[in-house]
Amino acid sequence: MFLPTTADRYHISTWGGEFTDPTTERAYREHVEQSTAKSLIVALRVWAALVVLFGFLDFLALGFSEGFIHLISTRVLSASLLLLLAWRLRTKPQLSTEGYAVTALEVVGFFLFFLIYIIRPDIVSWNIGVTLIILISLYIFVPNRVVLSNIGAAFGIAGTIYCIALRDVAPTLLVGLTFVLLFPAIIGYAAGLRLQTGQRQQYALFNETVRVNQSLQEEIKRREHLELELKLQATTDPLTGLFNRRQYESLFQRELDRVRRHASALSLCVVDLDHFKKINDEHGHDVGDQVLKHVSRLFVDTLRNTDIVGRFGGEEFILLLPDTDLRCAVQVLNRLRERLHSSLVPVEGLSIQLTATFAVTEVSKQDEGIEDVIRRADRALYDGKKAGRNCVVAS
Repeated sequence: MFLPTTADRYHISTWGGEFTDPTTERAYREHVEQSTAKSLIVALRVWAALVVLFGFLDFLALGFSEGFIHLISTRVLSASLLLLLAWRLRTKPQLSTEGYAVTALEVVGFFLFFLIYIIRPDIVSWNIGVTLIILISLYIFVPNRVVLSNIGAAFGIAGTIYCIALRDVAPTLLVGLTFVLLFPAIIGYAAGLRLQTGQRQQYALFNETVRVNQSLQEEIKRREHLELELKLQATTDPLTGLFNRRQYESLFQRELDRVRRHASALSLCVVDLDHFKKINDEHGHDVGDQVLKHVSRLFVDTLRNTDIVGRFGGEEFILLLPDTDLRCAVQVLNRLRERLHSSLVPVEGLSIQLTATFAVTEVSKQDEGIEDVIRRADRALYDGKKAGRNCVVAS
């Protein structure tokens, strides 16, 4: 299926002043129909008012005669049709951009206007002058598609020439009159064409600006998402989603600085899952991965938001408990150990019960880095394993 390019989609007809792509033209009309309807309503009301006001000049010339009654009747009819369309545009603004309704009124208005040539032959020159003004107003004052304005103008020119021809004037005069009438029509057409072409060019530019902005926003969101993913990859363990060694060591350094500056408490715990190798051997590494994920979620859900949970490697985890001394840390870890022991991991119709050994030590100002603290915790962990596992050992 052929898809139009941007140039094809926004190509504007040289003579019609409209987008050659029907979909784009339809979208443009929908875009401007509210503002066009408002402008057309104003134009129709002014048009109707002028039609009625000129009836006062007819009364001064004809008095309350039969000719005046005919003229005022046509003027009232013409004004009523104009006001009816203005009222209809409030509920159907799309009529303003379609252009057919206002073009029909232009034709009807000209037809009723031609009656003046018959009833008042004394003001032929005046009527021709008014016709010249009407012709240029069709393009500039009345919002309409320039292609349809041509229809109204052509009807007005042809009708005027016909009315004058009925007076048995010389052919040369008719030719001259034709040129005179064509002049404002051509000027109006050029002005209307330029206006409508410019409006559509602005619409095309607006659409392209919106499209580019949307593309930029999407690119920004994509880059932000990519940046977040890269950050997560650099700071978290891909299996469990916990902090990796690089990240929890960085966070430990931050907490160690707080300990040194504010004399706050900080405890570090190394957790080792008991008999994890047996789970891998009996159920496979996929089950082992599920166990690690289960333990990770349990730790994160149980501990505080300020606590730091990281994966040390294999079946071992690192817990950093800010503002927690050794006594409180032992209490917290015992509750965590009990919850882990009571949780079951469902695997292939079976439930695996887990236990772990927790080795905890309190960080002091004299510790140079996390390695010193982990070494103390490792010694306590070894003691816990010797003591039978599933316990909390403090160092």
